[in-house]
Amino acid sequence: MSTVLAHAPAGIFKGLSRDGVNYFHSLDFVDLPSRFAPAQPVQFTPERVIDATIKRPEAIALSITTPDDARPGADYPVLVYIHGGRFESGTHEDPRAEGTANAHQGVVQVQLGYRVGFEGLAQFKGDEPHSYRGIDDCQMGLEWIQKNIEAFGGDPTNVTVVGQSAGATTALWLMRKDHYRGSFRRVIAISPCYPRHSFSQRKGTLRTFFGKPITREAFEKASPKRLARTFKLFRTRYLLDMALGPAPFDPNELADVPVLLASTRDEFYHDIGGKWADNLKDGWFKRWIIKKAIILMGMRKESYDLWKYEAEKIDPDRIMGRSIGDTQIRRWVAWAGDAAQGQTWMLEFTKSTKPALHCDELRYLFGVHGVDIRDEKKAETSRKLNNWVQSFIKTGKPEGLPPYRATSEEDKRTVMTFNLETGEQKLEKGTLDYLYNAYPMNVEEIDRN
Repeated sequence: MSTVLAHAPAGIFKGLSRDGVNYFHSLDFVDLPSRFAPAQPVQFTPERVIDATIKRPEAIALSITTPDDARPGADYPVLVYIHGGRFESGTHEDPRAEGTANAHQGVVQVQLGYRVGFEGLAQFKGDEPHSYRGIDDCQMGLEWIQKNIEAFGGDPTNVTVVGQSAGATTALWLMRKDHYRGSFRRVIAISPCYPRHSFSQRKGTLRTFFGKPITREAFEKASPKRLARTFKLFRTRYLLDMALGPAPFDPNELADVPVLLASTRDEFYHDIGGKWADNLKDGWFKRWIIKKAIILMGMRKESYDLWKYEAEKIDPDRIMGRSIGDTQIRRWVAWAGDAAQGQTWMLEFTKSTKPALHCDELRYLFGVHGVDIRDEKKAETSRKLNNWVQSFIKTGKPEGLPPYRATSEEDKRTVMTFNLETGEQKLEKGTLDYLYNAYPMNVEEIDRN
């Protein structure tokens, strides 16, 4: 292992070089005057040497991975990964999405951190209606990348944002017409998840739990212990929904940016509440509690029986588990695929012998399994998916995948399924179509529901 220097406008960054890859860890890109204050760009001078050899996963920072021959002018495509974590947790040093495999294939990867919890998502008087500090952190990170990534061998005109879970939510929010600033060319959004209602609609509930007015000053003065206790109560109140996050989501507001959308077929089968309900003894109580919970989560009451009929075709034993994944994630994926302004493609992750759960795809997507030779079958599947994703990042076209939208009323929407156990890719028709009638797909009806 040796050290390597990158001379950027923001400073001289000292990283590590190992086995053909350069690693620059935890670069500060924002200055936070306080926990709840809007971020400011970090002020650096080009002559300052900054140590980027140490991981600081708790920091709001970014990490960069590059091929070892990356130099200014190399113009490698850039992948910017925004981590998930339900807007409650997560780090820019997520090992499931580290960039070694991509660097070996000529991609510069950036892992981007941002504020979560109340620090990133609570809104106060004077905040813009659709702005959130956590998402603004990511916007500032993208601007830092535009100014500095050439020094690391990246092409600032060929940036793909990849987000998973809350990171996908953020990526799509950055595509809004009132947010998009041209700092990326395309998006891969995997399992985005949105609250059904805006923060302002939940502000009264939060005030009850917090015991004080919802102001920036009150939150700044509150102890971490009090904020943690308040968040726990607030989250419990919205257990069947996202407690925090940008809302309302409307894909009609997205800019004309190509987007590859994805979800796992079974998303939240591992949810404790879903498993409890699905494991109840068959009878009227089980049927009643599942139907009641699903409608409370936002499904149209009149559509429940038809949705259940289609869901049982997929898996008759996990109706509640499926409804949680459909409600919190797959409905938004389907709506974005159909209504987004730019070209859209759809990918669905599956498995043969077990459910394909939320986050199961991450290590495969980034080829992390591909550098782990202990399980060659898993490694080969990982390399296959990672290479397919790299082709999209490099060319803007997902190989072998037609656009998602149907070309006629008689046709069904096209989805590529990718089996994480076998690596098999297959084009299927209409795998998400059963969601369109089950859930409201306009802001006004969601707001009433």
